[in-house]
Amino acid sequence: MFPHASRSQEHRFPETLRVARRFTGGLTLALAATLCGGLGAGLVSCSSTPGTGEDGRPKLSDEEQLGLYFENALRYIELGDIARAEDQAFRALEIEPKNSRFLLIYGQCKLLQGKSGDIQAAIQIFESISEKDDYRVQMFWGAAVERSGVLYEEAAAGVRDGSRPTDAPDRAKRSVELESEARDQWRQAKAHFLRSREIYPGEPQSLGGLVRTTALLGEMDESIAYARELIDSIRGSQRLVMIQLEDEGLSAEDETRLFENKRSNREFEVKARLHIAFLLEELGRYNEAVTEFDEILVLQPDLPEAYSLKAQLLFDLGEFVKARSSIERFIELRARTASFEDPDIRKAYDFVERCERAIATSNQN
Repeated sequence: MFPHASRSQEHRFPETLRVARRFTGGLTLALAATLCGGLGAGLVSCSSTPGTGEDGRPKLSDEEQLGLYFENALRYIELGDIARAEDQAFRALEIEPKNSRFLLIYGQCKLLQGKSGDIQAAIQIFESISEKDDYRVQMFWGAAVERSGVLYEEAAAGVRDGSRPTDAPDRAKRSVELESEARDQWRQAKAHFLRSREIYPGEPQSLGGLVRTTALLGEMDESIAYARELIDSIRGSQRLVMIQLEDEGLSAEDETRLFENKRSNREFEVKARLHIAFLLEELGRYNEAVTEFDEILVLQPDLPEAYSLKAQLLFDLGEFVKARSSIERFIELRARTASFEDPDIRKAYDFVERCERAIATSNQN
């Protein structure tokens, strides 16, 4: 969104909740790799002695069947086919209902479905896993409870503005009750993420959960601190990727994977820094927010939105010449994919005129 001339609420950076939602830690980030590690009993099961099927072929033992379901589930997750991954986990749980690894996959698939019933099912599944001291259980459990809180907040907003039906005689009171429940859910989610971080420090998804939940709870400085910790973790991963890319014996497949990891790490850091910049703006720390946008543009020099948001901050700081330069760069980048009639480009030209008038008035050149 291009910043408007006035600092009206409509065109400010988003309120706390929307700021938190902008930061998408990515529930599917490295999910397959996360689930591959041993969890409790893992694939160990009460294997049966292989027999023969009706066609005379050897039947798979329970352990072999579970291994097949696990490989299939991971492959479907990597392909983004969550429904099929869920089906594979469900079939495995029919063989071994308390298998922690498959409960984790099944719960994560429910979480990724995203509907209210799925979220509640995911919470119940994570609660049922016996290995509560596994960081992945706490991490995904926290993500499910966090999402539950968002659903409560959305319900509160709907009750408040009349778009959601309710039997409550007092809409305002019911809205407050739902908002209170949302905050309680976020506090619980934060506790799960903290426990996950305690078990396995530096895990990006746990840190991402802490970044989001603290922002949702209005704990801005804490959210910024966790985001910076997350950036340190991402950069550590990036250094490892760069070292691995120097290996002359890399296969083409491994090289492609590492370049994809490098790209993903950069995008993840950009999202974390955008989150920090938005919160710094909310806190009125405009100079720091500008510095954060400078860091973002080092990582992604062709990000139009960063130039437009930076331009507004510079204007508010009285740096009208720099603001003009930044918004002109936005226009240059945006014009590559949009016409002159694009609303954001037209607003950008209006902003250039505002900068020109402010420069003339302030005798800046």
